[in-house]
Amino acid sequence: MRPLSLRKKMEEMSKNPPPPPPPPDPNKLREKSLVDRLCEGDHPVEAGLRPEKTVKLFKEAIDRNYVHIKFTKTRGGTELGVRLDREACDFSGADFDQMSGKVHVEGNLTLDYVKVRCIADIDLATLEGKGHLEKVEAQAGD
Repeated sequence: MRPLSLRKKMEEMSKNPPPPPPPPDPNKLREKSLVDRLCEGDHPVEAGLRPEKTVKLFKEAIDRNYVHIKFTKTRGGTELGVRLDREACDFSGADFDQMSGKVHVEGNLTLDYVKVRCIADIDLATLEGKGHLEKVEAQAGD
């Protein structure tokens, strides 16, 4: 059994249905995807390290050829695991013992089903810097 007020409301709705919602406005642009936003310009990044942010842990990650780079200005932050491309990276300006200088890291990954390349420059004094993504063209046989 339904309450009388609900039955009356349902009866009224069946006699006078509400108008359909308006169609979506084609002039209203959809929000850009995360990949597209991170491919536009440079963004603040930091080394994603746990349990603590130290140059020693960052160096160990580099030695394993796998680092985490966190884009800090996305909703909630976007942390990406990046397998390093050693030939494209540059560690010549880094002094890991003195925790000074900068490192340039690059590597490929897949984000939201899109193959991308992460490129970042990290200052060892703060373990922060700038970075961006570039879309990677699919190779034959991929």
